[in-house]
Amino acid sequence: MEIVALWSFAVFLASFFAAFLAGVTFEPKYPKKIRYPLWAVAAVVAYGITFLSYYINLTNDAVGILGVSVLVTLMICLLYQGTLSSKIFVSLTACLIANVCTFMFCGTTDTLLAGRLGLIVASPYEVPNLLFFIGIKVVVYSIFFFAYFRFLRKHFREIIDSLEGKMATFVAAPAVSHVGFYVINLFSNANGIFPGHFWFFPLYLTVCVIFVIEFVLIFHSILSASREMKSAAELNVATNIQQSMLPCIFPAFPDRCEIDIYATMDPAKEVGGDFYDFFMVDDKHLAIVIADVSGKGVPAALFMVIGKTLIKDHTTQGRDLGAVFTEVNNLLCESNSEEMFITAFEGVLDLETGEFNYVNAGHEMPFICKANGDFEPYKIRAAFVLAGMEGMKYRAGSMMLEPGDKIFQYTDGVTEATNVHNELYGMERLGKILNKVKNGTPQEILPAVKADIDEFVGKAPQFDDITMLCLEYKAKMKTNEEDAK
Repeated sequence: MEIVALWSFAVFLASFFAAFLAGVTFEPKYPKKIRYPLWAVAAVVAYGITFLSYYINLTNDAVGILGVSVLVTLMICLLYQGTLSSKIFVSLTACLIANVCTFMFCGTTDTLLAGRLGLIVASPYEVPNLLFFIGIKVVVYSIFFFAYFRFLRKHFREIIDSLEGKMATFVAAPAVSHVGFYVINLFSNANGIFPGHFWFFPLYLTVCVIFVIEFVLIFHSILSASREMKSAAELNVATNIQQSMLPCIFPAFPDRCEIDIYATMDPAKEVGGDFYDFFMVDDKHLAIVIADVSGKGVPAALFMVIGKTLIKDHTTQGRDLGAVFTEVNNLLCESNSEEMFITAFEGVLDLETGEFNYVNAGHEMPFICKANGDFEPYKIRAAFVLAGMEGMKYRAGSMMLEPGDKIFQYTDGVTEATNVHNELYGMERLGKILNKVKNGTPQEILPAVKADIDEFVGKAPQFDDITMLCLEYKAKMKTNEEDAK
């Protein structure tokens, strides 16, 4: 009976160690006056079922390895905060750490020293050896608990936080490892491989090394998954920030009967390099901007923010648009270590006269639809791209718009959209769909064009941002003299 009690206590210490590891990883759900009594009851139950199991069969570790691990996991799930999957994963991993420590450090130390100290005579299940084994466990578990609490606990918490507690995918690894440990233990006990046996040390040392390697692989996978989730979360934030920087409330100017405008951007990645903008320069001048930054993803999006801000800040009342792009180009060249560039088109519409001044830095030519006419490409000679070369001079152009005229501007993601046969969408198809819907409002034209692009592309992936803007000049703004009459 004394041997059963000591051996049960030795095994119970492993579950006690695992419970401490898991418990300090999570924030408690209940105060100490509730947790401590429940843990005390659980400890009594754990020792009781372990004692009963070894009383029936001293060499059967089913309860000691599997059963008590289940009890520890249940208590962690009951008493601590966190998602169910994260609590199960940490609990099973803590029990697995306890088993590895037991066999790799405690069992092998007992094997190497107990025989030489004369503590094992006929069997390892002798009082002197069991007391020695318990002493080894107390020392080893104390060292590893300190190491875990001081160095590893924060990494567990960081992993859980970065995965938002969604760890169901990883629960199987420690669960299967527990079963594997039990099967190996069952095999060694059935073949009399106990501490002091020649094969005990090499067998369990090999097994523990395998499980240490498994630990490394498991956490490498978890860290990779957590980094991916963190990157996805950061990209989602970047997407929201970028979208919030673009005008997205329509109708944009509900109190202005002279104009109607609509714009969309569909990035190829979570964040894009295209951008559009429109704003009132003063009470009677509307500016529109559409641009495409070289490259994709976050670097292009950051450069997009700089370009958009500079263009808007330098577009002021009465200023020549060529001068605007000349100055913006020089500023972009000063801080362009990544050698990126921007193709951009800006236009300013005088709402009183219909005069539309514009400047084009390497961008696509717009489509113009005259009242009662068709959409046709408006051939503009494009100047050099922005941020491509310092000292470039840009010249503005001008055209007259009449009420009912529309301007459609876009980025090359529209005309260069590619289908599964590697065919480009092209200017011709764009012109055809525009003329099919030319009588619609800007809010109707852009979705129709996007639907036609999607139909053409089919299942082919989107390789470039698709950005479109449509402006309709509906009526001339009344002058002060006309208002007075």
